[in-house]
Amino acid sequence: MLRTEHKGLHQSLLTAVQQAAIDTKVLVSAVKKVEWTDPLLFYAAAKQFGYTERFYWSDPEQHIVFAGIGSAFTIANSSQKRFQDTQNRWQQLLNRVIVHGPAYSFGTGPLLFGGFSFDPLKQKTQLWETFSDTVLVLPSFLLTMKEGESWLTINQLVGHDDCAEDLYERMQNMEEQLLQYSRQPLSEQGSVIVSQHEVQTKSWMEAIQAVQSEMKQGRVQKVVLARELRLTAENEFDSAHIVQALRIGQPDCYIFSIDYQDTCFLGATPERLVKKEDQLFTSMCLAGSIGRGNTEEEDEQNAAELLQDEKNLVEHRYVVDMIRKVMTSVCTEVNIPHQPGVMRTKNLIHLYTPVEGRGVCNLFEMVEKLHPTPALGGTPREEAMELIREQEDLDRGLYAGPIGWIDYKGNGEFAVGIRSALIRGANASLFAGCGIVESSQPHMEYEETKMKFKPMLSALGGSMK
Repeated sequence: MLRTEHKGLHQSLLTAVQQAAIDTKVLVSAVKKVEWTDPLLFYAAAKQFGYTERFYWSDPEQHIVFAGIGSAFTIANSSQKRFQDTQNRWQQLLNRVIVHGPAYSFGTGPLLFGGFSFDPLKQKTQLWETFSDTVLVLPSFLLTMKEGESWLTINQLVGHDDCAEDLYERMQNMEEQLLQYSRQPLSEQGSVIVSQHEVQTKSWMEAIQAVQSEMKQGRVQKVVLARELRLTAENEFDSAHIVQALRIGQPDCYIFSIDYQDTCFLGATPERLVKKEDQLFTSMCLAGSIGRGNTEEEDEQNAAELLQDEKNLVEHRYVVDMIRKVMTSVCTEVNIPHQPGVMRTKNLIHLYTPVEGRGVCNLFEMVEKLHPTPALGGTPREEAMELIREQEDLDRGLYAGPIGWIDYKGNGEFAVGIRSALIRGANASLFAGCGIVESSQPHMEYEETKMKFKPMLSALGGSMK
């Protein structure tokens, strides 16, 4: 990799043209500070120029927020070795990259954003036909907001027969237009829901009883079962307005949106899978939940009840044990509290245990080892996954899969794609699941999924009946 902090972008493009072979292009990535710009407005501006790929991400602490537009490079496949193959393809691209700009800063420069499906072995349906099991995109334009400053990264693949002058002019013009449109506020457009349908509720309840029968025979201890809620609106949904609603309504969550080929997967998830910054890995155990109280006193009572509830504590312990096992296998100095605390989101209180460790494995390797945790699949993992394939009617696609990003230094973060929806035109599918153990009561699990639908349902303009 060649860095050219002191050379101009035009010179970087000329160098790339000279280095490119007949069958191999060179990536030029230009990074610079720009006037403060709201990433959501940058995301919304993409629609004005007909881009079919755009991306949004923010973490709960707002340490980093970014929006990506277009695709300079895409990894989209259904390989069984998807994490390893993705790492290899990303590294191959980075072996021929010229980064023009200041010294490296976390979350800027060439960066992949996207996600992996929950289970590549699950039979596919038309619901997720747009998405492969792996969809990760290097945006043509990436706006990163961190520490009160805005950074713009422009990515361009350069061939041996390209004209550096033409590329330079095109990149500069597009940058100017995108930043100009990013100053325009969102319209007041909203969606009016005309129909709402819970999909195959009866068979979902029967699936709970089926997996509990397997538990009684000792095959599994926990299985997560998810279901779908379908909405239809009067007009097409606009993902920018939904992201705005999630930013307002779910500020303590990861907000993400993957708008890919006229289909969009987006959500507000409270759950980090793993973050890597240098050799520090951070994860969390989030399993076991109860509804928020109507008053502060009732809320505290609910939290106290959750911390004493044996069913939820058992669910949580499965996750802690699994993540501890993974972290200790590849990390040193692993820190995990002995007892869980609670995490409050707008609608739910969750049992929560933070995890830290230091190690040298790459981020995709860690994602592969952690996914799916018992909070999304069950335990033992393989037996639970087999039962989900057998008993769950839903094609999860990216739902409950790893959603996130990785930069060119190997740092990045992946969250778990829950509290989410898939939108296409005026149609939306919302997803929610819950952990089933032998003592679970189907009607209580049903009510829990109704609570978990609420964040996305509210953002889309609907309400739980």
